[in-house]
Amino acid sequence: MADTLVTGADLVSPSGVRRADIAIDDGEIAAVGQDLPHEAGDVIDADGMVALPGIVDVHNHMHDDELFPDGIDFASQTASAVAGGVTTVVELPTQTPVTTPEVFLEKREACEELAHVDFGLVCGNVQDADIDIEGIIREGTRDFKTFTADPYLADDRTIVELMDRVGRAGGKVRVHCETQGIMDHARARIESDDPEVYMDSRPVEAELDAITRVGYFAEYADCPLHVVHVSSGSGAREGARFRARGEVPVTLESCPHYLAFSKEDVAEKGPFLKVNPSLKSPEEVQRLWDAVRDGTIDLIASEHFPTYRENRERGWENIWEPYAGLPSIETMLEFLVSEGVHEGRLSWPRLCELVCARPAAEAGVFPRKGLVREGTDADIVLLREESWTVSADDLAYNGGWTPYEGRKWTARVDTVIAGGAIAARDHEVHSEPGDGEFLHRGPRG
Repeated sequence: MADTLVTGADLVSPSGVRRADIAIDDGEIAAVGQDLPHEAGDVIDADGMVALPGIVDVHNHMHDDELFPDGIDFASQTASAVAGGVTTVVELPTQTPVTTPEVFLEKREACEELAHVDFGLVCGNVQDADIDIEGIIREGTRDFKTFTADPYLADDRTIVELMDRVGRAGGKVRVHCETQGIMDHARARIESDDPEVYMDSRPVEAELDAITRVGYFAEYADCPLHVVHVSSGSGAREGARFRARGEVPVTLESCPHYLAFSKEDVAEKGPFLKVNPSLKSPEEVQRLWDAVRDGTIDLIASEHFPTYRENRERGWENIWEPYAGLPSIETMLEFLVSEGVHEGRLSWPRLCELVCARPAAEAGVFPRKGLVREGTDADIVLLREESWTVSADDLAYNGGWTPYEGRKWTARVDTVIAGGAIAARDHEVHSEPGDGEFLHRGPRG
């Protein structure tokens, strides 16, 4: 007898959608098929609901004792993640660098006590290529993050040297792509502190130039490249040139906010749309949707960055003051279904590829994560069709705000299963800190 049986769901995979029952036993998928025996400790009737593998989010910022205020930590933020159907996270450093094996292990141990979901970690923010890359990989990550922009700017030679060493060690370099020189020039021409001017301080050309440069750096150094948070359709096309050349593996990541908002929304939402790279024009948003749909963008990640509402409010008076970044991990899936799948911009299989299978593969945890089939981890999210209005009051996120406030959506996360246990229902979290485990991700094959 199975521990849990999910019956009558429309199960999504990258290859299609089919009606299926899903049997769960001892934290794994025991069977997937039609009309499975209804002998289980717990039966979940999913008739009329869509089932996806638990979402794998490979870019989020959740834990930094030196930066985040009380209440914002790996426990509260992974609780928000699982409430939105995200059952695996790969967390990136925020302000505090994680660039030694000792600091990496210290962070891992802290997060293990707090995690609601399974997690991996990234080495960053690297500004010196002379680090113990092999030692860090032995501690359980293959990913190294660096920047072409302040406040963690690495010069060109450092990036090339880092790529050379990481590539030979079996890792991958993630790069924040904006050219600081272009942004310095743009910022020097701005005298206002109003929110609307922030977009002009980070023009699209800064992204395009940086993607081109690091693409050639990666080819020269023979190192796999992951371009984080591509903010424009033009940036996606620029990155795709290097993937098409086939010299090194190149993956392109974008985020929900770059599909949901444009510069034109800033007049209304002000500092609540402050993010780096900045939002772009409506035309670039449309080009980015096209790139997501046609496969130019490889995966979507939340780039979740938590702040309290009162801290962000200060940006109305001075947009340069608050940290940039948006809370988005809990709302990512519902946005992509409501404004992507239900609006005809994405198919269900393409959505599964973008937020389940491909990020799991890039993280090195596929097929354990990212699919629902016999032998995989029992991570499942059930969605129901429902018209509702987004409100921060209805979310598990504890920052008191969401940039999607007032948005009308047509899909809602109903039930989240993580490791075979019910972890959340209707944004109410049932999991506990410590339920998640660290995912040791070794070098690429």
